[in-house]
Amino acid sequence: MRGVIPAVILNNLSTLLEEEGDRRPLYSHFDLIAGTSTGGLLALALSAPVEKTNLPLDSRFISYIYEQGEQSFSDKLFGRKAHEMLKGTLPFGIEISALEKLYLNHGKEIFPKNQGRIFSQIFTDKYDSEPLERYLKKTFGNLPLSSAVVPIMLMTYDVANGRPFPLSSRDSHEFLFWEAGRATSAAPTYFKPAYVYDRQEETMQTLIDGGLIANNPALFAYSEAKKLYPNAKKFHILSISTAISDFSFTISGAGSGVIGWFDPAKGTPIQKIYASSQLQAVDAIAPGIPDLEYTRIHGTLGEQVRLDSTSSAALAMMREKALQIYQDNDKGIHEYVDKLKKRNTFDQLTLGPKEVDSSLLTAQKNELPRPLEEEDPATRAGGLSSYYSFLQRYNIEEDPDDKEGILL
Repeated sequence: MRGVIPAVILNNLSTLLEEEGDRRPLYSHFDLIAGTSTGGLLALALSAPVEKTNLPLDSRFISYIYEQGEQSFSDKLFGRKAHEMLKGTLPFGIEISALEKLYLNHGKEIFPKNQGRIFSQIFTDKYDSEPLERYLKKTFGNLPLSSAVVPIMLMTYDVANGRPFPLSSRDSHEFLFWEAGRATSAAPTYFKPAYVYDRQEETMQTLIDGGLIANNPALFAYSEAKKLYPNAKKFHILSISTAISDFSFTISGAGSGVIGWFDPAKGTPIQKIYASSQLQAVDAIAPGIPDLEYTRIHGTLGEQVRLDSTSSAALAMMREKALQIYQDNDKGIHEYVDKLKKRNTFDQLTLGPKEVDSSLLTAQKNELPRPLEEEDPATRAGGLSSYYSFLQRYNIEEDPDDKEGILL
């Protein structure tokens, strides 16, 4: 559910591009989209051929791509530029504002409250993976990962052989979109591992959440980009975080043994320290790579939020924090957007036809609810304006007793 945070940031980034006159699909600005766990699910949604999925299509703008023709003798004689020739169009992408809605609509379906209590989680996975698999299959059908409109890479970990196992459209092993989503989000103790058939090696793979090896997949993405574009002189990575919860652990003589490090009442300190140090390692190494420009959008939540939190209070808090993180990183975001706007070649993807299918332009879209024009005065007076506006905007019912997901 922490994917709500990068989803909100991506929507604001897309809106900024539109406001500055760049109305091309967001995915088309990138040569590679990578993700781990919930970030992997966002990467799949961004890179999928949307018209073949159950995702909402953004067909508001048609992006025609031209190439410069050869100069004729008369062009050279009179100093004229060569005529531009229409090459094709950029395939439509997902409606970016819908990314957040995907979490809000399906979170409680994938993480039902009536499943998984602490004691049962000791002996088995907290959740049945069937709802997640059913959602992924319904969304992506049997689309092969190789059909991504832009190169994609998702991180998983092969537990049978003890190795990182990136899933990419370049070397897809003929995995399907839904299989890749199931594998990258198979968080240990929450879902059982993903058992997927490797059609290239003709064997079953046992894969789990790539966060075990790469919570932040920036360095793996850099390695993949070097393989995709060996002649590139500079790589520009935009890394969007799911934020980090404030956490501290005081070691005492009675609390530094196995129980102390794994105590769930303290938030399982060893797991949080491991995850935090892994992120810090990437942030320390990436800026020192000579041919890499690394832009990191990161921040803190201020409260500890569980991976499976679906309460209205937790969702509203995450959205508010995402907006704050976006604002705190405003300078870096604007500098990166300036680079995105300058893009004028799209050799990383296959262009669509020169004439767009009219049925895509008239297709019914799943519109997001619009913000209310005016909030209730009593709500404003109570200082809960943003929270109740959030609930009303997304038609979420408040459960006053539902504080699950926020560790108070």
